Amino acid sequence: MLLKIMSQNIRHGAHLDGRWPRLAEIIRGQKPSILLLQECQGWLDNDMRQVIAAERDLGMRVWVGYSRTRAYTVVAHVPVPVVAFESNPYTLMQGYGAARFAFPGLPVPLVVISTHLTAYSVEAAAAEAQLLAARAYRYDGLGVLGGDLNCCPVGDPEPDWELVQPYNRMNRCLPRASAKEPWRANTIVGDKLAAAEMIDVAAHLADLRGDASLRAATGTGLVRVDQFHVTPALKDAIVDYYPVDPDGASDHSGIVTVLDTDRIDTSRIRPFT
Repeated sequence: MLLKIMSQNIRHGAHLDGRWPRLAEIIRGQKPSILLLQECQGWLDNDMRQVIAAERDLGMRVWVGYSRTRAYTVVAHVPVPVVAFESNPYTLMQGYGAARFAFPGLPVPLVVISTHLTAYSVEAAAAEAQLLAARAYRYDGLGVLGGDLNCCPVGDPEPDWELVQPYNRMNRCLPRASAKEPWRANTIVGDKLAAAEMIDVAAHLADLRGDASLRAATGTGLVRVDQFHVTPALKDAIVDYYPVDPDGASDHSGIVTVLDTDRIDTSRIRPFT
């Protein structure tokens, strides 16, 4: 079974300033099985009217991950069995949403997490990533983590840091001993996920295909901040990845990955202890 997963940071206020219809049109054109959204500010206001509208516009079931900053994350999906949905507004600054899917033929649930790591401290974002990696493994090791990770991936080329806004450079670079030293990316978030043996989908296919374009930036900060990471059992199941042009409706590109569940390495499925 081919499973298409899409992630899109919609930028705050998309349903209030007229951008949501175009975003919904772009998403429908991709026909994802599972959709991850970030910066869904205000989606639980006004009797959840935007959630109802989104379900109508997308033709998908929508679950909202709570956030103490009200910058909600979303997991949406076409009709498939869902074992459970979890979110926690306290452990991450922006919160997260994690759905567990019971797909036919899979021996254990597939956990798919939508997240938006903090943009204000790469060290804090690394701690958030550690928690999410544990949640991805929690139900025996079939896990997908996707969203706006707000950090520099391991192995990506250095952007021209002089063109990056100082508030982003402050968070995404290593400290310098002097102003004469060049800026260098701080990859601590990616390092933590790699230590958990999670696979950066875009980087994996870029190396496998010899296609450096898959490492292209996804945000205006000149960094590939939007990422998918999967647990080891799903490594061989990765068959595609590509960005999606938001056509001016967001300041982030969408990203899509395709997994072939028939290629899951069941030997890497193991009980969480």
